[in-house]
Amino acid sequence: MTWIRVIPPAEADARLRECYEATYALYPPEYRIEVPAVQPPDGAADSIVAAHSLIPQALRHALSTYGVLLAPDLPLTRRQHEMIATLVSALNRCFY
Repeated sequence: MTWIRVIPPAEADARLRECYEATYALYPPEYRIEVPAVQPPDGAADSIVAAHSLIPQALRHALSTYGVLLAPDLPLTRRQHEMIATLVSALNRCFY
């Protein structure tokens, strides 16, 4: 859960919306789907992307890097990405 104020895409102004769209455009389609198992009862979505929404250009640049690393022409599979992310999160004791 994000413990800071965020601006979700539905509430973003034009500048922030453009940063969200540019960032999400780099992600594989399956990364754009909410995971019901981690969605709170109110239907909101925790989003590491939205956690950067107060500084739109930081959102765009920091999270575009992640999107580029997920490019299908690179040698790691989705499963390998998930395995690395899970291990790093576990080592950091982080839910994300």
